[in-house]
Amino acid sequence: MPEQKPGKETAKLHKAYAATNTDELADAYDDWSEEYEDHMKSIGYTHPAMVTALASRHIPAGATPILDAGCGTGIMSEIMQALGHDDIIGIDASPGMLKIAGQKGHYRNLHHMYLGEPLDFEDDTFNGVVSSGVFTQGHAPLDGLDELIRVSRPGARIVFSVARTYLDGLFDPKRKALEDAGLWSYVDETGIYNSAPLGDHLPSRVYCFEVR
Repeated sequence: MPEQKPGKETAKLHKAYAATNTDELADAYDDWSEEYEDHMKSIGYTHPAMVTALASRHIPAGATPILDAGCGTGIMSEIMQALGHDDIIGIDASPGMLKIAGQKGHYRNLHHMYLGEPLDFEDDTFNGVVSSGVFTQGHAPLDGLDELIRVSRPGARIVFSVARTYLDGLFDPKRKALEDAGLWSYVDETGIYNSAPLGDHLPSRVYCFEVR
């Protein structure tokens, strides 16, 4: 039997995972932006639903503002707004994805920023942070969590997914270092789930931490 080639949906996802720097990552998502939501929904992409489900437990609807870190085309904004969050600010590395997100009208502001680099926000700006599908292979480095903590107010909850090589062992030392430094404390986590059925299992988990 001939080897089955990935469909257009999975090929573009694998291209994003294979990015070796921020420019490659942004280019991959710019190229994908117009088709991204149709592709991801067609393969059963679950990160946004899982992140918002845990966020609904731990970020009160009145918390403002909320940062959507790595907002993409704004899938999470649709869910977050339906759950009572109407003051959301989004950041993403891809101008093409930000353009689609802006058309939805759910964000107060959208900014072209890279997780893993200094964010152009003051300390203690946000009352909550959500991040879906960002802390994974070929995407944001785990050092991006330091900046999310810096821009969050004490007591704010950061809810984010972790997948692939990060979940396989890289995340645990990072979370412990941040805990030992007194920067955050553990609140909650989901069980393991398959974030995007692609023929291979993609184990993922969503975590919630409180900024100290």
